[in-house]
Amino acid sequence: MRRKTAGLTVAILSLLCLAAAPASASGGDQYPPGCFSQLYSIYFGQAIAVNCGDYPTEGYGYRVVAHCTSGSTFWFSYGTFVPFGFGPSVAECEGGLLTTAAVGGYHVIDN
Repeated sequence: MRRKTAGLTVAILSLLCLAAAPASASGGDQYPPGCFSQLYSIYFGQAIAVNCGDYPTEGYGYRVVAHCTSGSTFWFSYGTFVPFGFGPSVAECEGGLLTTAAVGGYHVIDN
């Protein structure tokens, strides 16, 4: 009986560790150092604004690329080009009348 209880305990602990591993391994949205983002609602969707103040790079500016989702549809929405040190780059995910769109993630590209 002790062996069965010990085996069941080990099985439950291993399942808990496997279930927690992907959540702890994903770092959430990966953004460059010196950048911060803010999500906000728009009609039939969501938008993201990313501001990079002191992003160390050779380029002239940056733009945010939003990963948009609506139901089973997935697409990219490119934000506005912004020089470093100035206002935020904004990308909008707009859905239709019956389905709204959401920002599933984003990344920042240099120009």
